[in-house]
Amino acid sequence: MMRRRHKKSRRGCHECKRRHIKCDETRPRCINCATVERECSYPSGEGLDSESGVSSTRTSPAGSTSASAHTPAPDAVFQSEIPGFSPLGELHPPRVDMVHMELFHHYITNFPALYPPLVGMPLAITMRHALREPYLMHQVLALSAQHLSVLRPHQEGFYRNIAIQLQTQALALFNSLDLGYFDMALDHRVAAFVFSSVLGFHSLCDALSYRDSYFPTSLDRFLRYLHLHRGVHNSSEGRWLEIRESELRTTIEQSMAWYNVNGQGRECDDIRQRAQASANLSMEELEATMKAIDLLQTVFDGRPTPQSRIHILFNWTMMLPTEFVGMMDAGRPEALAVLAYYFLALHHCHNEWMVGDSCHFLLQSVANYLHPDWASWVERPCQMLEEMLNDEGSISPAMLSIPPQ
Repeated sequence: MMRRRHKKSRRGCHECKRRHIKCDETRPRCINCATVERECSYPSGEGLDSESGVSSTRTSPAGSTSASAHTPAPDAVFQSEIPGFSPLGELHPPRVDMVHMELFHHYITNFPALYPPLVGMPLAITMRHALREPYLMHQVLALSAQHLSVLRPHQEGFYRNIAIQLQTQALALFNSLDLGYFDMALDHRVAAFVFSSVLGFHSLCDALSYRDSYFPTSLDRFLRYLHLHRGVHNSSEGRWLEIRESELRTTIEQSMAWYNVNGQGRECDDIRQRAQASANLSMEELEATMKAIDLLQTVFDGRPTPQSRIHILFNWTMMLPTEFVGMMDAGRPEALAVLAYYFLALHHCHNEWMVGDSCHFLLQSVANYLHPDWASWVERPCQMLEEMLNDEGSISPAMLSIPPQ
């Protein structure tokens, strides 16, 4: 897919400029940096009232941008402790117009296809909470805009920018709430849980949409999604049992049934054997790696439906051991090889609007990036993808290149 030209944020922070992502220019720390707990600094001598530009090059929107300079900047986003309360009146909500009405209508009339991970959740539940919680409504509309940016390529940039603005406001509204707010009522906690799911899914859509020839950039974006999703989910930490017994019970039980597999498939045998034989992994790292591999095998063994597989793939990052996440952050070859199998598993969902051909691009990218000494670790997933594409009659020489031995 061709790259799109984009405007840069001239007064963004150093980290956002270095990573070529849109900075919302919130002071003292922008939302991008706060989300992943990164140090944030701005060039000296620049004002705070600059108008921000458009997001970086990609095929669909990045996570969060375009917040007002007066929006409170959280010191720690999506941790078990949410920043101190700031009245919602201090935030500057965007103007509501007919575009937002269009997004609302599109969401309620395309809900199952738009959001397959929660296809079993009644739309009424999401809407009931979205109409009460502004942060959730903004995120629902943001996801709707993301979907329209894919369905309407001729208006891609327009809907992408709308999605960016709405998600930024959703993040700001959510972080303005004190932790005590969620202790007040179960409804508040259920809404936060739904928000974490919708926001995480939207962020995954972003991560899968990038097409950057430099794999570390694609990896960085995927890891930002991973930390954002895990971080938001932590807002419900310690409340899982009561959420499971709430109005979401039927949906949760249906999704848990998709995990009732033995994990006896053979797709991950090669990577499992290589990890066990590796002299570079400590006992803790080996245990974490084997857990990540076992979770991936459940995707291959799961019921062969797009809904079940996209749900398991969506939640794979949530279930990863912290030790393995650290290995991914450090760019360890063993972790990247496991990630290659995750990209392979995406092909089972290639007909879903948010996945498309991302499997081919990302798998080839990680295979080409790894040092030749590690090429054998990703040879098997490349071969399996080639076999699947051959069976489907959809392979082309440019789609896949297996790294040399």
